[in-house]
Amino acid sequence: MAPPLAGIGGGPRVPRQVAQRAPANCGYMHSLEQANLAQVEELNQRGGRTLSMVDLIRARTISAEMAAYVGHRISQGASLLTAANPGGAGKTALLAAALGFLPTGMPIATVDGPHVIAGAEKEAVPHCYLAHEIGSGHWYGYLWGPAVARYLALASRLHTVASCLHADTIEEMQAQLTARPLGVEPSALLAVDLILFMHVDRARGSGPDGYRRRVAAVYESDRTAGAHRLIYRWHWERDAFERTAEVAVMAEVEALAAHLACLADAGPLTFVGLRQAYLAFLGEVGRA
Repeated sequence: MAPPLAGIGGGPRVPRQVAQRAPANCGYMHSLEQANLAQVEELNQRGGRTLSMVDLIRARTISAEMAAYVGHRISQGASLLTAANPGGAGKTALLAAALGFLPTGMPIATVDGPHVIAGAEKEAVPHCYLAHEIGSGHWYGYLWGPAVARYLALASRLHTVASCLHADTIEEMQAQLTARPLGVEPSALLAVDLILFMHVDRARGSGPDGYRRRVAAVYESDRTAGAHRLIYRWHWERDAFERTAEVAVMAEVEALAAHLACLADAGPLTFVGLRQAYLAFLGEVGRA
């Protein structure tokens, strides 16, 4: 098991109450953006700054094209699950980074209990409902039991859901979620638009902590086929990423990928910095 890395999930969490801290360096943002940033920063319980998608591109955790595809889908209101069995694989860091592409004006609400889900079922304004993990731990933002089925069902409504869990394959995830005590209906899981799996090892190309982290697979929901289909995968032998299926929004993905690649070439970029750059990009292409 990989050790915890600053800004990346992994290792035991400490039970605590939410700290309502003010985000730093966000004077440019209006109150909703500040509130959303505070929710995202609550995912980072290991110290260091919250990593951005540019950080992950620079670390070769994800390619610019894959990041752009995920970012574009998230900007259109896609729901997301990230997964990996080992602690420290980076599934929480990937989840947080993806939230930097949320649609403008969409509030984030952290699910700290079934009462939030009950409110969401009556909420008429689209929200992103964030669960820190679908897991049995008694920590802030963790969700388990029958509430998980109600939570994922929100993706079938007008809302977005975003969470992570311990699984290494789509089959393992499906088995875990549909079995007791969760009892998620297959149709509810199909409503989750994107599922991303992380891989961690000590092979060549390792990061500063001695571990190599890669997005091993990206699946998208295919409601016509009634299953999730593989869109991107990582080749372990070549340490390379590959697109495995056609992407309907390739022009938009290529434009955003070029933008992200330029940002990555320029150096590290904070979550706030990338969010600001992304909003400016949307303004330039007429989507803000």
